[in-house]
Amino acid sequence: MPKINDIHSIIVPAQNANLTAHTYSEVYGGNSGCTININGQTINVGMSSNISIWINSVSGGTGCFLLGEKQNVYQGTNIIGGVY
Repeated sequence: MPKINDIHSIIVPAQNANLTAHTYSEVYGGNSGCTININGQTINVGMSSNISIWINSVSGGTGCFLLGEKQNVYQGTNIIGGVY
């Protein structure tokens, strides 16, 4: 999933991930690093480091942050003007 001008529109703590409302494409290690399970694989993310990856499942990750977009950005809406 592309980032527009290398900018994400949302950032959430990994433990508060909402895969129904958001699409995540990057993991950020925060100020102390973290260990997180992404797509069934446990990975260590160093402090101030990031990993770009499609995130389909997530668990753990206290200290990690997930960056991405609101789902509606990609799925659109059937209402004229995009108003909900």
